[in-house]
Amino acid sequence: MTASDAEAKAAVAAMFDRSAATYEDLGAAYFGPMGRALVSRAAITRGSRVLDVGCGRGAVLFPAAEATGPSGSVVGIDLAPGMVERTAAAAAHLPWVTVALGDAAEPDFPDGSFDVVLAGLVLFFLPSPETALANYRRLLRPGGKLVFSTFAAQDPLLSAVVRALTPLVPPEAAERPVDRFKDTSSISAFLGDWDAVAYSGQPIETSFTGKDHLWTWFWSHGMRAFLEAVPADRLEEAEAIAYRVMDAAAGPDGRITLHTTVRITTAICRD
Repeated sequence: MTASDAEAKAAVAAMFDRSAATYEDLGAAYFGPMGRALVSRAAITRGSRVLDVGCGRGAVLFPAAEATGPSGSVVGIDLAPGMVERTAAAAAHLPWVTVALGDAAEPDFPDGSFDVVLAGLVLFFLPSPETALANYRRLLRPGGKLVFSTFAAQDPLLSAVVRALTPLVPPEAAERPVDRFKDTSSISAFLGDWDAVAYSGQPIETSFTGKDHLWTWFWSHGMRAFLEAVPADRLEEAEAIAYRVMDAAAGPDGRITLHTTVRITTAICRD
């Protein structure tokens, strides 16, 4: 791992650590439905050994634990201490679930430790997805399954807010990691060593009480990195710009609904 890769990982981990307290905890169901859709697509059987990389607050972890049942095991790892602390506490009543600090790009487990590796909206944050995928192949038993999610389509409002605020941030901050997995052809390029690659889409609807709710939510997840790149003395300006963009999407009661399609990719570890 290069020094720049290490710095990139540390920056992402720190950003999610700052987001941990409010991540999926603001009364807007976004990551939870996506996590349940991913686990449903994974078709996990009872007794399976499952690894959830970049587990966050458990959107994938807890549905996976329900799927394996007590006869199985689920391990969740994350580089953000705040995520790990909160998720471990929430999973304390599930003895077959372990949550620990760990690197989604380089999970430290013996070869063939798992039947299934899950990654919910994680791969595009990693400096080298190719290296991570090679590591997942090593961790899976022959014929084991990888299931991960990326964005197939984000709500036009979210994209419009980002475009409107882009002039306020340095050029490098405007780069979108999600674009590395923007379509099935770009994903397929990463999966040449995997078999039975398949894709499915899952629409998700997320409702917000109004502009204040949505603005607060923007700070609770990966978009925080973009917003933190806005100079402190221009944050009020950024908020005003974002609110003007939101006006067009607000209903008569002020509510705003985001429509997102998550893409779920499944692949089998080649023997």
